Amino acid sequence: MAIYIVTTVMTAVFIVLGLASMRLLKLYQSQTQRIHLLQNQLAALTAGAAGTDERILKFEQTLSKLKDHQNSMDLSANHQPGYDHAIRLAKKGADIEQLMTNCNLSNEEAHLIATLHGNSKSLH
Repeated sequence: MAIYIVTTVMTAVFIVLGLASMRLLKLYQSQTQRIHLLQNQLAALTAGAAGTDERILKFEQTLSKLKDHQNSMDLSANHQPGYDHAIRLAKKGADIEQLMTNCNLSNEEAHLIATLHGNSKSLH
């Protein structure tokens, strides 16, 4: 009878150990799958970050070119004749010679401003 009890207890222990081992094996497999999934996601994020870095670099280069272009346009705009000043003078009755001398305009520019904004006396 003692052997029967020992055998029954040993069988129960083996069944419990077997079930525990199977559960641990399933847990191990599940954790392994999750690790692989996370590794794939991390690889995708890393690849996306590398692409983002390249796009940011291109954006910064384009922005730098635009800034340079804007600066060159600002510099060239400062060398243009004073059309606003010439229009004010023409409205006050300045003649073409005065527009050319005071505003550094060509003859054609002075004629155009005088025609568009001046009075009839300034068209000489």
